[in-house]
Amino acid sequence: PDPDPIPMPPPPPGPLVEEPLVFPEVMPAYEGGETEMFKDLAKSMVYPQVCLENGFEGRVFVQFIVEKNGKISNIKILRQPEGDLGKALGKEAIRVVKNLKDFSPGSLNGEPKRVVMTLPIVFKLS
Repeated sequence: PDPDPIPMPPPPPGPLVEEPLVFPEVMPAYEGGETEMFKDLAKSMVYPQVCLENGFEGRVFVQFIVEKNGKISNIKILRQPEGDLGKALGKEAIRVVKNLKDFSPGSLNGEPKRVVMTLPIVFKLS
């Protein structure tokens, strides 16, 4: 026998998480389509009071993952207006995305996959 066997590396900690796709064969779909999704966002949106008082508008880009089961995870801001008023819009954008219904998952070769999605959320005073 070999006097100094090479030790096996330890297994990676925890379960391996599949990297989300950006361009699957089939994109995740919201029940009722994109129009319904933007309606749901608008319905649950509460314009931040501090932004109302200052006449502040802006666009926030939110990124999230649609998991294999259609649930949303890993919500984060990619871009938002600068300053505290921009942060207020970003916080509200995350809150309304969390309130979205589940999606039908994206897939590749007929298999459900995790998919990264980016959504622009526009805050406009009318």
